[in-house]
Amino acid sequence: MYWYSHPLFVALMLNIGLQLVAWVRQKQTQNADTVDIAWTLGIIANACLFVWLIPTATVNRVMVLLFPLLWYLRLLGHLVLRYDVAHEDGRYQHLRAHWSEHTQLKFLIFFMFQALLSLLFSLTAYWVLKAPPIDLVSAIVAGLIGITALVGVSIADRQLMYFKRHRNRKSVCDVGLWRYSRHPNYFFEWVHWLVYPILLWQTAYFWWAVVVMFLMLVFLTQLTGIPYSERQALKSRGSTYRLYMKKTSPFVLWRPKND
Repeated sequence: MYWYSHPLFVALMLNIGLQLVAWVRQKQTQNADTVDIAWTLGIIANACLFVWLIPTATVNRVMVLLFPLLWYLRLLGHLVLRYDVAHEDGRYQHLRAHWSEHTQLKFLIFFMFQALLSLLFSLTAYWVLKAPPIDLVSAIVAGLIGITALVGVSIADRQLMYFKRHRNRKSVCDVGLWRYSRHPNYFFEWVHWLVYPILLWQTAYFWWAVVVMFLMLVFLTQLTGIPYSERQALKSRGSTYRLYMKKTSPFVLWRPKND
């Protein structure tokens, strides 16, 4: 196999192409939310590409069709429904204000970095397809965890969307799952990544899957997830959100402090 026909290289080129299209759209609309759509679409496209190119056991193929393909198809639908060309996410408004010079060049670099991240977080699907046939117990345990995460994140997103439609924008969503975590959507996103070490247990890829799982935890809790969301929430909701922070777990679902 030539290096340029390797599934990982083809996937990287595909991700770069998707992010270039997203960057051009961002340049036209001054809305960088397209980067999230392209990131998610990249993982979906990578999974489809790997399933097509890599011969493997049926059970391994089914697991990739469920996780990450089904998982990120749900997320893609959520992002597309949420996309509003007239309203850019607060994270990217902050970057646009911070990058006052050479803004589009910096956004291009940022979009290309996201292409690399799409490939990074697609490696688990690649490893599952390259691994020996997954045993039934591992498939069932991983499936139960993955379905629980899928149901949890779907409920969290729906509860937040309903709250935003029916409450004042200055109020804080503290109902349903949001009563027990400030970010239940991020929590269940991370729970989904527990699937891959289970599927890859006792294979050469197990510890690599653990590394990717913890990288996602760092991204969600320390880098692109919670910090930006909370900074924006404090800016727009002030003392109301500070009170919510004092009594509610930041990530893991837990009993509120005033209960």
